[in-house]
Amino acid sequence: MDDKLHSATQVVQECFWGDYLVTPQDILERLEKKDAAFGRFLFSKIIENSRHPSKHLKVLFPMEDLLPMLDRYLSMSGGKKRVRLVAANITGDHSLVPELQWKR
Repeated sequence: MDDKLHSATQVVQECFWGDYLVTPQDILERLEKKDAAFGRFLFSKIIENSRHPSKHLKVLFPMEDLLPMLDRYLSMSGGKKRVRLVAANITGDHSLVPELQWKR
């Protein structure tokens, strides 16, 4: 199973609790079609519900699509630690989570 299909399968299991009828193939097809509204929806489901959001976001979204969504979500999240941590993992900007940095 390729990485995208594997991630999409895990996302369906972890992020959609029967409230939507979404298959891994649906996710991959809609992302391939560049469905922006679905992409934002999927991004929010992953960032809020996935056990490994950074991993799945990096696998499923190209960086040029991911970074603007991440910036938007960071500004809307009200400083939520989980969102800042995901952003730090994806961007490498660990200053987003100063409370988790080692003291020198």
